[in-house]
Amino acid sequence: MGVISTAILCGLIAILFFTSPRSEDFWWTDAASFALNGDLIRDYVASGLHQSPMAFANGWFRHYPALTISLYPPIFPIAEAIAFGLFGFSHPVAQATVSAFAGLAAYGSYRLARTTTGPLEAAGGVLLMFSAPGMLLWSRQVVMEVPSLAFLLLASLCLLRFQAGRRSRDLIIATLLTLCAVYTKQTAIFAAPAFALALIVSDGWRLLRDRTTWAAAGLGIVGLVPLAVFTVATAPEMLAIALNQGIAAHADGGLQAGGHFAQAKAYVLALPDIVGWPLLVAAVCYLASVACLGWRGPAERRLAILMLAWFGCDFLFISATGHFEVRYAMALGVPCALFSLMLLSRMLTPSIRPVAILAAGAAVLGFFLWTQPVFRMSGYDKVAAYVLQHSAQNDVIWFQGSESKNLVFSLRSHQPTPKLFVLRAEKFLTDYHIVREWGGTDRGWTTDALQAMADRQHIAMVVLQPGFWADLPSMKLMQDYILSDRFRQVAEFKITADEPSQRSTIKVFVNQRPAITTGSSN
Repeated sequence: MGVISTAILCGLIAILFFTSPRSEDFWWTDAASFALNGDLIRDYVASGLHQSPMAFANGWFRHYPALTISLYPPIFPIAEAIAFGLFGFSHPVAQATVSAFAGLAAYGSYRLARTTTGPLEAAGGVLLMFSAPGMLLWSRQVVMEVPSLAFLLLASLCLLRFQAGRRSRDLIIATLLTLCAVYTKQTAIFAAPAFALALIVSDGWRLLRDRTTWAAAGLGIVGLVPLAVFTVATAPEMLAIALNQGIAAHADGGLQAGGHFAQAKAYVLALPDIVGWPLLVAAVCYLASVACLGWRGPAERRLAILMLAWFGCDFLFISATGHFEVRYAMALGVPCALFSLMLLSRMLTPSIRPVAILAAGAAVLGFFLWTQPVFRMSGYDKVAAYVLQHSAQNDVIWFQGSESKNLVFSLRSHQPTPKLFVLRAEKFLTDYHIVREWGGTDRGWTTDALQAMADRQHIAMVVLQPGFWADLPSMKLMQDYILSDRFRQVAEFKITADEPSQRSTIKVFVNQRPAITTGSSN
């Protein structure tokens, strides 16, 4: 990489970081819990590993009940744990970890582009890739998609090197990097058939006579076994989503009525919001130019075939899953960006090509930065600060609201050692899985039972979002109990958000008649 290209990529990552939410103003519902997963690992390692992981996690969860670590692979939380161990637990550090992976993804896409273009053109291609609205959004959230993508881009680079040089180690490294991607987010598994298809199209069936091919395939299959066992044993919900069974069968009812065709149609219609019209149009024009004019060389052919396989396999994979989520389609922006880059390389003369492509990438990125701001939701940090200031050590807090993960993150961020026990209302009063839209039942609590529970759990303070799931009898009954003379309101906070559905009011109450016994028994 040249000095100018390095400066451009570093500037890009700095822009992504400094335009990201970093003030405990998480918008995405799971972002805070993904960071907390890493802090759990950090605390467990710091504890000296004297307890079993499950026992430690259960104890930790009583203080910070906002974990999703049993649903996802380990690489991202481990990376967050290392970052927290070095720099402390905070929202900026959590986001900086994602930004570091974004830098790795930028490097991987740069090296991919360099197989067919010069350094400045490749840097412009990176800007085009991150200008895709999906990439621009999820690279500025604490999520696993960009870290997983970073490994896939590096794996793609090694795959191309194997095709060009036939060095066995390149294919083995590509396989290992693909496993890293899958062990970051399971949805990266689409790359396995994509890579296999690209190899077959480019090299033919003679690959079957190559021992390296079989070694890589064996390594990949063996490497997936622990993740498969983990997913089946601890995260069957993920399989239900993938297979459209069980709880996931209730999701996206309108889509499910039309089956996978309706799912695929929904993703096609969402492509402009995921990839952006500039990249979509340019990608189609590039493919048309290839159909008319052919390939410009073997390097372009290898890269284009790989990206076609990438797009096709990824699209089929997300269309086949049982849950529509635009976040799953983020990786579709990679082929479109590289096709756009190769189109510009064909159209422009060598004398103006580097500056023109770089300018085009900067212009498209600037446009989408301006028109696609990152959503934020603020206020839970103030709620957490108040609760911590007005509570005693080992007090029990009852939370009844929609964004428990944001509150728990702020409680952890503001107080480095556990002070409170937090109980989430929906975990006690209802029976649901992952999201309420996928079904759930009321547990039929009575007023007497709620009063006895409040005494037994020694609830000292309540944090209430009025109206939260109040259509369920037990949740409504608990809200009415909180609004009775047993509790007294002491504070009120406005939760502000760019997304109107996330705006709410949070009220804080104290128990006017706490149980005589002190401490927690939950």
